[in-house]
Amino acid sequence: MNLKYLAEALAGPLRPGLILFLRSGAQALADRPELAAFQPLVQPHLTTGAFKGGFLDFLPLHVQDGWLLLIGLGDLASLTEERLLEAGAKAAKRAAALNLREVFLALPPLAYEPDQTLELLTVGAQLGLDERGQWKSGPPEPSPLKQLTVVNPTNRALTVKPKEALKRAAIMAEAQIRARRLSDQPACELTPEGMAQEALALGLALKLKVSVWDEKKLAAERAGGLLAVGRGSVHPPRLVTLEYQGRPGGAGPLTALVGKGVTFDSGGLCLKSQENMGAMKTDMAGAAAVLAVVGAAAAARLPVRLAGLLPLAENMPDGAAFRPGDVATMLSGQTVEIVNTDAEGRLLLADALTAAQRLKPDRLIDVATLTGACQVALGERCAGLFCDDQRLREAIIDSGREVGESCWPLPLFEPYEENLKSGLADFRQAASRAGGAIHAALFLRKFVPKGLPWAHLDIAGTGRRSLKVPSGPEGATGFGVRTLFKLLTKLS
Repeated sequence: MNLKYLAEALAGPLRPGLILFLRSGAQALADRPELAAFQPLVQPHLTTGAFKGGFLDFLPLHVQDGWLLLIGLGDLASLTEERLLEAGAKAAKRAAALNLREVFLALPPLAYEPDQTLELLTVGAQLGLDERGQWKSGPPEPSPLKQLTVVNPTNRALTVKPKEALKRAAIMAEAQIRARRLSDQPACELTPEGMAQEALALGLALKLKVSVWDEKKLAAERAGGLLAVGRGSVHPPRLVTLEYQGRPGGAGPLTALVGKGVTFDSGGLCLKSQENMGAMKTDMAGAAAVLAVVGAAAAARLPVRLAGLLPLAENMPDGAAFRPGDVATMLSGQTVEIVNTDAEGRLLLADALTAAQRLKPDRLIDVATLTGACQVALGERCAGLFCDDQRLREAIIDSGREVGESCWPLPLFEPYEENLKSGLADFRQAASRAGGAIHAALFLRKFVPKGLPWAHLDIAGTGRRSLKVPSGPEGATGFGVRTLFKLLTKLS
C-alpha cells in the first residue's frame, strides 16, 4: 500500500473516502474545530447514539460520491498506543471491505506527538491488511486498498520530514509482516536449512554480510548445545550471523541481537502433548523477529552497527536424540546437565550468546519464545523482560510502549541460582516449573560476561495469538519487531 501525507485543512469529504477518529460521547466534536465542516453531517449520529464512539465502533456514511468512515477511539483517558494501532488497523480493514482503492485518514489531535500518532495509525493500517492464506488452494485475494493518504488538518507539525516518517512506518510494518509469515510457515517447509536460506536471500538483497555454520562447523567449534537439540532431526542445525554496517568506517557501538530459532519443537524425548504441539512451528518467532529487524535497519539505512544471530534447530524424538541425563559441552566450554529435552531453547540460545561475544558487542539482546511459565504469568499481550542494566531495560520498555508492544520487567532472582546447581556438570539446564521463566533467564546469564549490558525478552505468550484482532489473525504476531526497530532508531 502506498502512503502519502498532506498538511491542509479539511473543507469537506475527500473522495472516495475519508476516515475520522472520534472519542466517545455525544460531544465528540466539541473540541475538534478542524472538523467543523463535518458538524452538520456527523453530529446527528452522535446525538441519537447511532455512533457512540466506543473503542473500535464503526459507522460508514455514504456522502456525495464517496464514504465518510467514523472510527471510535473510546474514552481518551483509556487510549493506549496499542489501542491506537488497532484503530488504524480497523479503519483500513473497513475501507478495504467497502472496496475502496484510495482513502484519506485525518490525523486526530491526541496527547501523543503527531509523529507517533501517524506511525501507530499507518503501521496498524498496513498490518490490518495483511491476510494469511498462502497455503489455500484458491487464488489469493489482494486487498483493493492501494493508497492511504494521511491528512494533518491541525497546526501541530511533524518533527521529522513526512516522507521519512511514512517510509519508516512502512518498513516497520513490512518487517513485522515478514516475521509473522516466516513464523506461520509450516515446519515441513521451513527447516533450519530453509531459514538459513531466507537469511542468505535477505542478505543478498540488502548487501548484508551473512555467515552460516553448518553441522560440521558447529561440531568443529564444539557448539554442544545447538548440536544436542538438533541431533534427533533429519534436518541438521545451523547458526546464522547477519551483520549490518550503517556507520562509515565501522565506528560506533555494536548491538547484537539473538533470536531463538527452533523451527519445530516436539519437546524431543520429553514429548509435548498433542494439544500444545501444533503451534510449535512458531517456536522460531524470536529468530524471525531478529531477521526482520536486521533487514528493516538496513532498508531504513539506520546509522547503527548491528549483528543478528539465529541459532536454528528442529527438536525431534529419535534414536539419536539427546536425553535427560546427558551432559552437553557448550561453545563456551561450560558443561550442562540436561534434565528436560523440552527446555531446549536455552541451549541453542546459550551457544549463540557465546558466538555473539566474538563480535565484541556493546550490548546484547536475545528474543525467544522460551517458557510457558512466562506465558502463564503475563498472558498474550505482555512480554517478560529480564535485564539488570537499568539504561537498557528502560530503553526497551519505552521503545515498546511507543509502538504499542508491552514489556514487563521480571527479576533475575539470585536465590534461584541454587536450583541450577549440578553434581554432574557445571550446572543444570533447568529446575522446577515454579519460577520457570526466572530459571531460564538465570541460565542464559551464565553465558554473558559480567559488565556487558544484556537483556532477555521472553515472548512465549506474545509471539503467537489465539484470537484474531484488527491488526492480525490468530497465529504468529511478529512481536518484538517494532520494539527492537524503535530501539535502534533511538540508538542511531
